[in-house]
Amino acid sequence: MLILFLLPNVVVLAQEVETQEFVEAEIILKDKNGKNSSLENVVQAAEERPLVFFGELHDNEQAHKVQLKLLTLFHKVHPTVVLGMEIFETDVQHIIDEYFADLISQKSFESEARVWSNYQNDYKPLVEFAKANKIKLIASNVPRRYANAVYKQGITVLDKFDSRVRSFMAKLPLKVDTTLSTYQDMREMLPGHDATNMIFSQALKDATMAEFILKNYQEGQVFLHINGAYHSKLKEGIISFFPNDFQQKVLTINTVKREEVTPELLATADFTLIVD
Repeated sequence: MLILFLLPNVVVLAQEVETQEFVEAEIILKDKNGKNSSLENVVQAAEERPLVFFGELHDNEQAHKVQLKLLTLFHKVHPTVVLGMEIFETDVQHIIDEYFADLISQKSFESEARVWSNYQNDYKPLVEFAKANKIKLIASNVPRRYANAVYKQGITVLDKFDSRVRSFMAKLPLKVDTTLSTYQDMREMLPGHDATNMIFSQALKDATMAEFILKNYQEGQVFLHINGAYHSKLKEGIISFFPNDFQQKVLTINTVKREEVTPELLATADFTLIVD
């Protein structure tokens, strides 16, 4: 099936139809009040709140198919839609740009952009659709080596890196609200000093994604950002690093497993995708 995305656009459109049938047959989308909803409603809501965060379960195939369908719908309504992805780190933006400009091969791109192990099945369709339709793709995540350095050595280790390296991450010093419930959950899961480092490591990712989203967002556009659900859960994480006026422009989609759904959980996001 993946090879379809390497063929002309007419075949990509055929894939859209297949994806739509999959979505309608198997996916349940609820609004924050627990009422059945649709991707068309998401697109409509984005007219007022164009910073759209799709919080995924990284290894859930259903969620990835819905992401592709949502991107195709956005592209039809907003041809200037921008796609941002957690899986790409900011120091590979030039590699993405080279690939989208047909300056390097697909093989070189996938090798040097450090794609995740589930890229071929789950993320490649999004990337290839974006490339075929000239949708700008933004690498938003901090290079993992710096997040790992914070976890191992603490937040002050970032002061030792030069200005060139700092261009790949959020501006320092970071102002982190460690009282956010998503960060406090980490402290409960990992008691002791390591928990503090883990919180700041996560915050470095969140802050970097926030900064690179805003750096590449323009008024009148829709920005669809694909990230792990934890990064936008409760409109915390990435969103906590937005200025107040931009927080009002945020629309969130949370992905949860069917057996975990509760009214309280549905109320924490604008839309909730329920998957097996």
